[in-house]
Amino acid sequence: MVKMTVAGLRLGQKVTSTQGRDCGQNFLIVGLIDDYYVLVANGIKRSIKQPKKKSVKHLSISLWVDELIENKLSSGGQVTDEEVYSAIQRWGEKKEEGEISLG
Repeated sequence: MVKMTVAGLRLGQKVTSTQGRDCGQNFLIVGLIDDYYVLVANGIKRSIKQPKKKSVKHLSISLWVDELIENKLSSGGQVTDEEVYSAIQRWGEKKEEGEISLG
C-alpha cells in the first residue's frame, strides 16, 4: 500500500473531509504541517486562526486552487475567514472532474 503525502498539495487548495465529525464539509488548505498532515479552514466552524489538523488520507483533494489565497498565504500575508468562506462558496458544491479521494 502506498502512503499518500502532502507532496503536490498547495495552500488555498480546496479539499473535502471524508472522515470524522466534519465528513462531507469543504475546506481550504491553509497550512502544511509535515508529510502526512495539513491545516484546513472553512471560515465558519474552522477559522483561519483555529484551523483543523487533518490527515491527507482523510481528504478528497480537488484540483481547484484559489490563487489569491495561495499568494497571500505563501507571502505571509493575512487571510480573513470571509475570504476563505467566499472562496469555498465560489467553487460551489459540485464535484470537479478529476477530484480524487486519498482515503
